[in-house]
Amino acid sequence: MAFESFPNTQYLIPDTALSTTQLALTTPDLEDMPNIRLPFGIDLSRYNTSADGKKQVDFDIINATNPPLVSFIAMRAGISWGYQDPWFNFYFKEAHRIGKIRMPYHVVYPGESAGRQMENFFRIVGNVDYDTVPLVLDLELDHGQTKARITQTTIQCLSIILQRTGRIPVIYSRAGWVNQFLHVPDLPPVHWWLAQYRHSLPYPLYTPEYPSPPTLPQGVADWKFHQTTQRGRSIGAPGMYYMDHNRFNGSLEELNAWAGLAAEETLICPFDLEPCVRGRLPQATTERRAQLSQEPPAGGVRHSPRSESGVGSSGKTPLGTTPPVNGHTDPVPRPRSSVSLPAWIVHKQKQSPINPKEI
Repeated sequence: MAFESFPNTQYLIPDTALSTTQLALTTPDLEDMPNIRLPFGIDLSRYNTSADGKKQVDFDIINATNPPLVSFIAMRAGISWGYQDPWFNFYFKEAHRIGKIRMPYHVVYPGESAGRQMENFFRIVGNVDYDTVPLVLDLELDHGQTKARITQTTIQCLSIILQRTGRIPVIYSRAGWVNQFLHVPDLPPVHWWLAQYRHSLPYPLYTPEYPSPPTLPQGVADWKFHQTTQRGRSIGAPGMYYMDHNRFNGSLEELNAWAGLAAEETLICPFDLEPCVRGRLPQATTERRAQLSQEPPAGGVRHSPRSESGVGSSGKTPLGTTPPVNGHTDPVPRPRSSVSLPAWIVHKQKQSPINPKEI
């Protein structure tokens, strides 16, 4: 996922370790990184794993690396209507295991059927919660097609993603390519992921990140992601010496909210004071519910039903939906569950609060 291509075998990590001098030359000084306060992410494809599969991406190393802390991972799903990246399923599952935002991307062939290409994309990604899995179109190939045809294919792909996921998709490209091959005013709402790098340094040097923001295409007012270098230090991927580095335009909290991972209200089970499975409470008889509502625990204090809860007469807080992000209202409302708790449980919670990290 980079605009400047190079032979895939040229920068494979050698079996012998780099010398101390080489490591010093190839490790950037963190104080010189202008984007250090922006959330950091990487993107992967089959080239980050060795051709024989013996040097695989180690997601535990990715998870443990800090700095830079990897907050999101993009992975190539496929190309056009007939190709699937052989390592996508592994990358996708492993990124989920370590709790990173996952962003599958699909390389579009502008002269091919948009419907068939998106069918391939959704087949590869599978049945997932698209509220938390943003989809990306990789637009960097023109294949000799006209600007009108490329724009038409792009619009059709974007429309299919929006219809099937209910969320605004992302376009990965760069300003020069977009200006030449896309008619931006015709596009539906999209989020922009733009590539812009410094001049590449010779091997074995890593190329520092280009300072954000990237150059915007004509007719584009804002950017969501910036691919800052294609020759950054490889993180957890021994099959390739270099790796693409990216930044998000905002804070970590804003990134999580945009990806649908904003912190939700923790549900506490009124029967054992443990965090409940999302939106579900254990079954109990009506008699037991009534009993628990009236009886304080041993050593506890009985309170009136409204003395500390702060809730309305119904005992429930109103349902909410995810607020608009960056001026766009998500077409799919996401209600949050809320429960009323007996007063003695509220009292107990204040004595021994539950740590949300234990969920």
